[in-house]
Amino acid sequence: MDGQFSWGVLLLAVLGGGVVIGGILALVLRRPGMDPRLGADVAHLAGDVREAMVVFGQVRQGVESLHQAQAELRGHVVDLYRRVDQTTMALADKTSQVQTAIHKEIEEAQNLVKEVRTQLAERKQRDDEVERAVRHLEAVLAGAPSKGAAGENILDAAFSGFPPDMVERNFRVRGKVVEYALVLSGNRRMPIDSKWPATAEVEKLADEPDPAVRQRLVTEVRAAIRRKVSEVAQYIDPMTTTDMAIAAIPDAVYPLCGELAFEAYRRGVVLMSYSMTVPYVLNLYNLHLKYARSVDLDSLDHALSDVERSVESLDKVLDNSIQRGATMIGNAYDEIKRIADQIRRSLILVRSLPAVAEREALPEGEGEGLFVGEGPEADPGKQRTAAAEAAATQDRDSE
Repeated sequence: MDGQFSWGVLLLAVLGGGVVIGGILALVLRRPGMDPRLGADVAHLAGDVREAMVVFGQVRQGVESLHQAQAELRGHVVDLYRRVDQTTMALADKTSQVQTAIHKEIEEAQNLVKEVRTQLAERKQRDDEVERAVRHLEAVLAGAPSKGAAGENILDAAFSGFPPDMVERNFRVRGKVVEYALVLSGNRRMPIDSKWPATAEVEKLADEPDPAVRQRLVTEVRAAIRRKVSEVAQYIDPMTTTDMAIAAIPDAVYPLCGELAFEAYRRGVVLMSYSMTVPYVLNLYNLHLKYARSVDLDSLDHALSDVERSVESLDKVLDNSIQRGATMIGNAYDEIKRIADQIRRSLILVRSLPAVAEREALPEGEGEGLFVGEGPEADPGKQRTAAAEAAATQDRDSE
């Protein structure tokens, strides 16, 4: 507004001055007797004034155009300010959202890092526990200081994965209790002892540099092995156990056995280290399942008796029913009769086999008087001959 007012006042002053000058020139030109040159100058001045008025008119138009341009520019500037304000507000809003999202992601990342650190700490703790357990197990297997029950704990953990009916715990034999017993066919048990109380000697032997002291400790350990063999040999009972028992000892002790392993074997005791006990038991059990005779002779005898009674019933049916039939079934009767006699002969032969098998399985000098007809006439060949003669006699009777 100040600029517009200044330009307007200036234009009014110029226009007023032009009017005054024009009036003066008009008065001068109307005076009589005026000098022609002066009149020409005045006329020329009047033309200049008119030209100046025209120029001032053009200037005024330019000023008005300039005012209009300024107004438009002012409007554009106001609109630009408004847009800048809107953009600034939107940018501030977006910046706030981005900052919030970044803060949230940073917090989540920090929480994740804390969780990972916690998990790593827990895993390190578990790894340390596993390492300590492995070192303890290695120390026990190597014969480091431990109680007498350490070997039992090792085998207990291993036998826990066996079927329940494969290993019996706390088996009682001859008034004594052995930690484990391998269950075999025929209701037999193989005792397995794993106690080793002489851990102090093994510990000293592992750390002793003096050869003389080491030799004395070796002698004490070997004496402990002999006592262990004598103890395990008491678990052998011909009526309930096998003729062999297992004595498990620490791995560091086993190399000191030497000829004691053969002495123990002669007494029915197998010496082996803790690490070899489980593989040995598994292989022994597998071989036992493959080659051992697991037939219950009493059950077999009862089954054979049932078959024999069934054959007798069949014979009665043949005699009382089929023989009285027509001649058309005569041939069938003879054939069935022959089959029944053959089954009867087979039963007689099979019934004689269990006694023969038990007689052959007994060691020399044992089992005397246990079977009827033992002696020179009780050998397997004569028994089979007697069975065949009995079958032939039955054939003749049936005919």
